[in-house]
Amino acid sequence: MILVTKPLISVVIPVYNVEKYLEACMESVTAQTYENLQIILVDDGTKDRSDRICDAWAERDGRVQVIHQQNRGLSGARNTGIEAAEGEYILFVDSDDVISPHLCQTLLDALGEGDIAICDPVHVFPGKDWEYTLSDRVVAMDPTDAICTMWYQTGFLPSAWGKLYRRSLWQTRRFTEGRLFEDIDIMHELLYAAKTVAYTPACLYGYLHREDSITTKKFSVRDLDILLIADKILDFAKDKPSLMRAAKAYAVTAGLRVCLNAPKKPELAQGIAKAGNLVKTMGREVLTDRNIRRKNRLALQLYFTCKPLMRLAYRFVNRWK
Repeated sequence: MILVTKPLISVVIPVYNVEKYLEACMESVTAQTYENLQIILVDDGTKDRSDRICDAWAERDGRVQVIHQQNRGLSGARNTGIEAAEGEYILFVDSDDVISPHLCQTLLDALGEGDIAICDPVHVFPGKDWEYTLSDRVVAMDPTDAICTMWYQTGFLPSAWGKLYRRSLWQTRRFTEGRLFEDIDIMHELLYAAKTVAYTPACLYGYLHREDSITTKKFSVRDLDILLIADKILDFAKDKPSLMRAAKAYAVTAGLRVCLNAPKKPELAQGIAKAGNLVKTMGREVLTDRNIRRKNRLALQLYFTCKPLMRLAYRFVNRWK
């Protein structure tokens, strides 16, 4: 009888000041129905008890490997995890989030012979009920369709988490260290390099919304990184006609984000001006694109006709839908 060895999945978990959340995260990762895991905890110079929690888990579960390093930020911690990964596949989990016990198996089944498998998140708000949802539906996309879906923001999120990657995709690629929005900064490159991309609407990644997270902090100079990423995306698409319209749509959305969120402070003035110029030069063309989301179309229409009303309407917009 020939024994079939299950492929190893390397789960990379960056850890920084998450002592309140790390136990729940690890409970969910170690409870996977798919058990052939290498669980890499990267202690990124944490200042609380997270480092000791990591070490305790390494003693409890032989699949857990802990790496302690000086602080390099989220991208640097993920890069360390990539370099330590031995599995055929890589999965990223943020240490304040939780995952369904079926996540790894579901994504591996969906992946097939492809290179990236994607599921949807469950948005977890403290004190509110939530649940994972399964789905047998799998949509196979070619790289162009996947990138356009992401840039038009009409399907899956550009996050590093909630995706299973063939490790070979990371052979020559790493997250840009010191940059905010590091996921969207690199995701188009990974999707473009994939043979096929599989998407399932199963909601298996529990994304925790907390007040002190990176995504909920007040607007700062670092948030202007989104404009650098817009430039990068436009440059990437300039010789790819099938991607250019979607790239412009994302760049204009990035410009609108800055215009709507950046306070009028001297250190932000140059970025605000650049964002406004981005919207002015490409916005009317993007308005003719039938693929943009309705709320983006409305924002653009108000930008060109009534900016005060645009800012008022934005207060009631759910950015996660």
